[in-house]
Amino acid sequence: MANLSENASWPSGIYQIETTDPVVGGADGISNVQARQLANRTAWLKQKADELVEARGDEATLGDRLDLLQALSPEHQVAIIGAAQEALGLAGVLSREIDVIRNRVLAQGEVVLKNKHVISGMVLTKSGIRALDLSQSGTVGSGSSRAWIDGLTITLADEANHVSVPTNETDEEVTYYAFLHDGPGGYGVGVAQQVPDDGMTLYRLDLPANDTAGDLSAVTLTDLRVVRPQSGWWVDAAPFVSIAFAETLPAADYGVEIEVEDATNLAGVGALTAYDKARNGFKIKASGSADNIRIRWTLLNPRYQ
Repeated sequence: MANLSENASWPSGIYQIETTDPVVGGADGISNVQARQLANRTAWLKQKADELVEARGDEATLGDRLDLLQALSPEHQVAIIGAAQEALGLAGVLSREIDVIRNRVLAQGEVVLKNKHVISGMVLTKSGIRALDLSQSGTVGSGSSRAWIDGLTITLADEANHVSVPTNETDEEVTYYAFLHDGPGGYGVGVAQQVPDDGMTLYRLDLPANDTAGDLSAVTLTDLRVVRPQSGWWVDAAPFVSIAFAETLPAADYGVEIEVEDATNLAGVGALTAYDKARNGFKIKASGSADNIRIRWTLLNPRYQ
């Protein structure tokens, strides 16, 4: 297997592979144009870095070498220090440029698309102690709550003091989340600072600084439930997930390759569609009933400027 040849140069642009371009490899193949251009830029940057290493001489650092300039005339000192500062500044600019290229041209990532919602209930309210009650209506009785999660409809009976809430012994406000998930004892509500990939967010809990009281009177509870009453197999909205780019693209006329890596039911994933494409991100929606769909996405033909 041969490696691409590198030329220490700085191409003025990165070629956009068009949808009509044939897949051709080899030294001059169209599929290797972008990689060769990026390799040339990297070699050029490496050449500049080697110049800095050479300027260091036999000293441990460039600073040690500059200390030796005290024996030179003031004019020589100013000229050499100015050149070194310019080289270091150029290296920083080029390093940032390489990061931009990587985040635009080689943009990809992994995301989990959740297909979860409350059918009825899952209301959390403060109890008389440092815990949350779970009920269908907001008052604990003989009711029951239902939710669609992990490709299943689960039911939980009303329960007082269903889940405890930790204290906050720090000098800053802390945020926790209450979520439905399949725990060691079966489905129930958990509380943590991050919602796990297989969890469904229900409420946000904002704990003020130094909140060590025995009740939740100082805690702010915010309802984040997504409630969709069940109506046969009809679904009023497809589940989706939003993806944000690390770098804003110059245009939104890019393609997206989507690969499913895992799901609760791979056969029930359905069709995955990338939509609402913008310069700073896009969305992916699923048409099936599967949940916890782990997706790897890769941008295709992003226009680089």
